Amino acid sequence: MKQGDFSALTSSYNLQAVAQGQEGCIINNVIQPSCIDPVGSTLLNLYPDPNIGTGYTGAVNYQYASSVPNHTHSTDGRIDATINKTNQIFGRYSYYNTNYESPLWTANPVVGNGEFSTDYVLHNQSLALGWTYTPSSTLVNQAHFGFLRDFSQSNPVDLTLGKSLAPNYGLNGIPDNPESAGLPPIYVFGLTTLGSSIYRPQFQVSQVWQYIDDLYKLIGKHSLQFGYEYHRNTLNFFDLEAPQGAILDTGIYTNTPGFAPAAFLLGDIDWIIGETPLKVNNYLPGNSIYAQDTWRVSPNLTVNYGVRYELYAPFWLDRDNRVSNFDPTNGGSIISATSNNGIYGRVLVHPDNLNFSPRVGFAYHVSPPIVFRGGYGIFHQFINRIGSESMLELNPPFLRNNVITQSLGSTVPIMQLKTGFPSAELDAQGLYLPSLQIRAQDPNQRTSYVEQASFGTEIQASRNTFFDLTWVGNWGRKMNRLRNSNQGILTGYSNGSPLISFPYANLNSVSQSVNGTGQHAFLELATNDGNTDFNALEASLTRQMSNRLRYQISYTWSHNMANYVDNLTGTSTPQNAYDYSHEMSNSTQDVRNRVVGNATWALPIGRGGWVMNNDSIASRVIGDWQLNAIVSLQTGIPFNVTAPDTSSTGGNHAFYPDCVGDPFAGASTNPKDYAGGNSPGFFINRAAFAQPAPGAFGTCRPRMFHGPGSENVDLSLFKGFALGDQMRIELRGEFFNAFNHANFANPSADYSSPGSFGKVTATVGNPREIQLAAKFYF
Repeated sequence: MKQGDFSALTSSYNLQAVAQGQEGCIINNVIQPSCIDPVGSTLLNLYPDPNIGTGYTGAVNYQYASSVPNHTHSTDGRIDATINKTNQIFGRYSYYNTNYESPLWTANPVVGNGEFSTDYVLHNQSLALGWTYTPSSTLVNQAHFGFLRDFSQSNPVDLTLGKSLAPNYGLNGIPDNPESAGLPPIYVFGLTTLGSSIYRPQFQVSQVWQYIDDLYKLIGKHSLQFGYEYHRNTLNFFDLEAPQGAILDTGIYTNTPGFAPAAFLLGDIDWIIGETPLKVNNYLPGNSIYAQDTWRVSPNLTVNYGVRYELYAPFWLDRDNRVSNFDPTNGGSIISATSNNGIYGRVLVHPDNLNFSPRVGFAYHVSPPIVFRGGYGIFHQFINRIGSESMLELNPPFLRNNVITQSLGSTVPIMQLKTGFPSAELDAQGLYLPSLQIRAQDPNQRTSYVEQASFGTEIQASRNTFFDLTWVGNWGRKMNRLRNSNQGILTGYSNGSPLISFPYANLNSVSQSVNGTGQHAFLELATNDGNTDFNALEASLTRQMSNRLRYQISYTWSHNMANYVDNLTGTSTPQNAYDYSHEMSNSTQDVRNRVVGNATWALPIGRGGWVMNNDSIASRVIGDWQLNAIVSLQTGIPFNVTAPDTSSTGGNHAFYPDCVGDPFAGASTNPKDYAGGNSPGFFINRAAFAQPAPGAFGTCRPRMFHGPGSENVDLSLFKGFALGDQMRIELRGEFFNAFNHANFANPSADYSSPGSFGKVTATVGNPREIQLAAKFYF
């Protein structure tokens, strides 16, 4: 195959040379030698020969075993000092350093970095300083300073940054910059990725500087507290796609989409990417003040109340003011920040000056065994970062992500491998808005906040047994969420096909078209208008250690609703950018019922027990056993039912089917029926769904259904050996998932895949693990 002979694949592929000037280059699935691109041949021959099976079938035919080094070092130190009776100080420093790899897929690092092989370097440092000043018995001042630095770097394995090796293999034109290493990522569809990983290298340096001063004053029944906090976050990162370019061959020039080795040998490339190697240097300063009072109203009633005011920058400030936002006026445009016009001029988002956070709580000891507690507070959230999404520093003109693609039917390749990577052609695209992803922030957004409330009682059932019953509420308001604000809108039909209108003339090659054809920018707009609603009832029964037995049993019923999901945990953009009410559904974290129990039983054998309660050698050898158990049971988490997008409103949005029936009609809750691709039954019934009509959105809501629940039992048995009064040895046998119970993942629920719909083909959690250990106490 590397020499152009694909005749063994005749039954699978009918290769045709369709690019201009290559007529007759393929005869009976064999590429004629004179047509083979020398660079394509050189690069394809970098692939190792199969060592599983005898040839190419589309299945795995190569395996490479590699070591996975992991080195970790850590240091911690603390000092406490009392200078005099009114002054105490402390200091603490921690350092953590780890270096590990995800291995190459083959021994040659020039070839084997393509599947996200990575050399990870992580450095963490933290420093804390404190000073407590006590001038009197009723007045205390505490000052704290903290610094935290996280440095992470992800580099290609065994390659030198700053040096492209592409010319060594005849591939010219590849950008050579400090982020270049080896070959650029080369995707030959049907084969493993060649060259470097597309998102390597990466680095991120995150730092937090914090100063807090708290003043405490006792006045009668009042305990007053006042404070100030300065908080400064810095975030420097490099996290981009294809900083040294990327080459993708899908196989369209041999009329075999999805199988590209033949097209690659001909040198025909249909997809290239080039991105500006932009490093971002951000920081976010903030100031807070607060005042609160804890009032002992009576011996059995205590009330706490206060307020906090916080003023932060409305968004990340860039040290060089390299920030741009979207302006919707006059058909839409990109505007850049300046150093003028205060904070708004630098971040293009107006500050929110109304961040007041009231807090109130109480504890009422109604009778000796019964206490009621409750509280309410507002907590603002100033730092919203969902990966690189919504980062205004990653916009044109500072960052340019240039992409050129061709589709099936094209006869003119974007590039020939032997003529080199067309960097100049990529750069010549300029800022053609319809081809871009544009990140945007609502310039008038308010600060996200969470309201929290609780009310409950604690009852002492006996001297060592307690019962708690508490209601908890947590409501996220003005939460950060994403949408495609350039999504098309159905305005009618033309001969039965949807007629789609797009909102911003400058972001679309055509403002209105049948089936939404044309080129349309992805306007990724972040707005602080999302909502979450969480309510829970929590009950627990706790027995403290008594008569050698301790246990706790907790049960939680909860319901968590949300009308958005961030891009790190689910489909980030809604089905319809103009109908967020349809998105209100179960949160991805919605677990309706959860039971957790744990117990420790010191077996009554040996000293202090019921049997052999003495200090004899036999008592020490046979006694001192401890049995421990942790049991966790919970219902499943929500999942989406998806369908192909027939709305024609553009990409970058979720899509769901129509709900037309009972999804659990004929379904089974027994894993024997639905686990495995060939299982006889299903967890959810595909017949309850239907494909929406052209131009329409699905009626199903996101995350409507919950998957299988899970259960786990961990057991451990400890045996102690006393060595005098100060030392002892403890032997441990620990059994995680002791009964080896299989917990199943959510089912496949893609309407376009009827064969796998409703089936579960994966498990979550680990199988049984047994760990034996010995501990020496001294």
